[in-house]
Order: sequence, then structure tokens, then C-alpha cells
Amino acid sequence: MEQFSVLQTLARSAVPSAKKARVTPVILKVIINDVCRDINARLHLLSTDDKFNVVADQYKYDLSDSSETVDRYFKTDKMGLWWNAGTASAPDWRRLFPKTLKWLDKNFEGWRNQDGDDPIYYAKHGRFITLYPTPDTALTDGFWLYYIENTINMDKSTDYPFGNTVEIPEYSSLTYLIIKGVEAWLDRPVGKDQEGSQAFIEYIGMIEDAKLKIKGQLDIQSDRKTKITLPVVC
Repeated sequence: MEQFSVLQTLARSAVPSAKKARVTPVILKVIINDVCRDINARLHLLSTDDKFNVVADQYKYDLSDSSETVDRYFKTDKMGLWWNAGTASAPDWRRLFPKTLKWLDKNFEGWRNQDGDDPIYYAKHGRFITLYPTPDTALTDGFWLYYIENTINMDKSTDYPFGNTVEIPEYSSLTYLIIKGVEAWLDRPVGKDQEGSQAFIEYIGMIEDAKLKIKGQLDIQSDRKTKITLPVVC
């Protein structure tokens, strides 16, 4: 994966008409970082997990506040949210069921005012994650959330996409996907709507190709017990 300074050079080479007088270094930096954020959103590159504290009698937690929940939250991953029904020394992790607030309102009338107990369901609404029942006991690191992190903007010439100050070798093949995304963005500001539309179509096609490459984990595929079925590409 190329560093930020090289990405800037490659981006201008892809769209020669994007002169510095029209697309300043500041604008180009914003576009490259936005493209990386879009790629992460589409490919779920920065999958991670982290624990956060249970507060007794609190049913709503702010995912935008890293001091309350987790850092750089973007989207909940497939594994979702888990609750420690045991203790810190003897944890008993149980997966909570994802629902909507509308579903909770329909199935548990007055649920916001009911007595606390072990949570069973959670609902993501805006920047908040809501639990039902409301936890009635405080516990350090009592929630365990699997989620996609937001990217960190590249600023220094030596920064890397997705890994910031360190390179993520697995994503080294995404350089030209980033450049194609930048091309799709840049062709419009310099008055090339048709070229921009074609570049965006090519960008989405490269996204799908990258998705197959990244999800194709060879060790998992070779494990008979996992029995993962790979997507069929016509």
C-alpha cells in the first residue's frame, strides 16, 4: 500500500486536468480521505471489537462517545453485541438479539419504564445503542461489541490508508481502487461529468472484485468444519 504522498501524485496523474490551481492540495487531501472512508464502508476493512462498561439502570449508550462506549465506531459488525451474564472473574458471554425501537415498542409496551434485568435485546438508533431489559448491575467491560471502525484521516506524507501510521499488508492491492475512486470524484469538479460517471462505474466494479479477494480467507476455506460457501461469480 502506497503512502499518502504517493497517492497524491498518482491521483493527479490519473486526472492530468486536475491542476493545483483548480484542485488544491487541501481539496485533494479531503477527496482521498473521503474515498478511503467510502472504501472502508463498502468493504468493512477495519473490523474490530472492544468492550465497554455496563452502567446500572442505564438503557441507552452513546456510540459517538468513546469514553462511554467504543472508539471510532462506524457500523456494528455481524457478530453484534454481547453481554457478560457472569462476573469479571468468571465471564458468561451471551449474544444479544438485534432489534429496532419500533419492534420493542410493538412487543414490549412500556419497556423503557420496566424493572432492570439481564439484557436480551439491543437496538441501534442514530448514535445510540439501546438495551432491553435495562441492565440492573454495573460491570466493568460488561459489553462486548463487534464493529467497523472509522478510518483515520491521512495528513502526513508518510501516513497509510486504513492503517494510518502503519501499513496493513492485506490491503496493499487497494492502491488503484483508491485512485479510481479519486478519479471518479475529480472528473466532476473539472467539468467531465461523463468521464466521472464511467469512472464511478469502474470504481464500483473494482469494489466488488476487491470484496472477493479480501473475503477469500484461505485458511478458513481449507477447514472442512467451517464449510464456508463462497459466492458464485457469473
